Amino acid sequence: MTLLEGLRVVEVALLAPNMVGMHLADLGADVVKVEDPERGDYTRVVGGATAGGLSFLHLRWNRGKRSVALDLRDPEGVAVFRDLVRASEVVVEGQRPGALARRGLGYDDLTAVNPALVFLSLSGFGQTGPYRDLATHGVAYDAYAGLAAPETTDDGFPAIPRRYFDVGTQAGALYAALAVAAAVLRARATGVGAQLDVAQADAAVVWQAGRLDPLLSDAPPGPARDMREAVRYQYYETADGGHILFQASERHFFERFCRAVDREDLLEGEGGAEFGEHARGDTALRRELAGIFATRTQAEWVRLFLEADVPGGPVHSPRDLLDDPQFEARAQVVEQDHPEAGPLRLLGTPVHTSESPQPTMPAPAHGEHTDVVLRDVLGYDEARITELRARGAIG
Repeated sequence: MTLLEGLRVVEVALLAPNMVGMHLADLGADVVKVEDPERGDYTRVVGGATAGGLSFLHLRWNRGKRSVALDLRDPEGVAVFRDLVRASEVVVEGQRPGALARRGLGYDDLTAVNPALVFLSLSGFGQTGPYRDLATHGVAYDAYAGLAAPETTDDGFPAIPRRYFDVGTQAGALYAALAVAAAVLRARATGVGAQLDVAQADAAVVWQAGRLDPLLSDAPPGPARDMREAVRYQYYETADGGHILFQASERHFFERFCRAVDREDLLEGEGGAEFGEHARGDTALRRELAGIFATRTQAEWVRLFLEADVPGGPVHSPRDLLDDPQFEARAQVVEQDHPEAGPLRLLGTPVHTSESPQPTMPAPAHGEHTDVVLRDVLGYDEARITELRARGAIG
């Protein structure tokens, strides 16, 4: 039995908000993805890498879901959607604010058919505030939160930074999935539903709390977090051309390291605080450590760190990571044979449970499960399904 077995979620989402349903489906929820019969979710064709003409964004974010093609502009399509909500516990609205309300399917409308409904809206800037209706995509949230400062090109233009990690979109989906799980627990216990409003921009801001909390409290800011001058908390090159991260900022850890490499002379005159001593700017020590770390391979240093109880770890490129023994031992890889993309190996959820991993369905084709959901979940007969398709309410 999976963690969320028995939870049915109706999702109306495009692009990154699809990650909410992905997280819930990864943990066992039945996520019914409602798509427009004509266009569907164009996540299928956006992004960089593809397989079989399908974007890896779609293959990852929409895995484990069932797709129903349903026209929410048609009164009959709206009626089918209400029936789906009646048979579910959660609605995920992953579009611009008010998208479902404009079709008579907002929270207040849907609680009339399901009073215990958990209705989540995940959007760029949320359901309130002056930026509510500002059209945005991924980097906008990190730029807003101060997490993606402009870089300058060789031609002198400001540019989006090269190393950019989409904090707002990733964190927004995680906060949203957590909120859904919490609200479902309460709804099941009390019969009281919830309207949840999560903004990707707010999620990015929260990840800036270390810098924002002192500003909010009118406290002096701490030292700038620039670790390039650190010595006992730094990257070092290894004998095989790789790198190791050395993190002996606490004195007792540095002492263990020096003894382990038979260089207790490095402790002579060594002072500083017991905790958080990075030996910033100590160029002589940095040269000594660089020479030491150049004598062994990355894997040998990891073994020494484990044996001597010294903090640190390997530094990888994405390609290197795939061969790391810790990755091989821990990463949950979803293996699928997708009918269009072919054999796939995708990163699964990082959540490990005592249950055996369950197979995950491949990302669905547009409207692939329309008939089976309407028949098995809603109890529609073939005549009703044929009638709906004839009028264009379903795809």
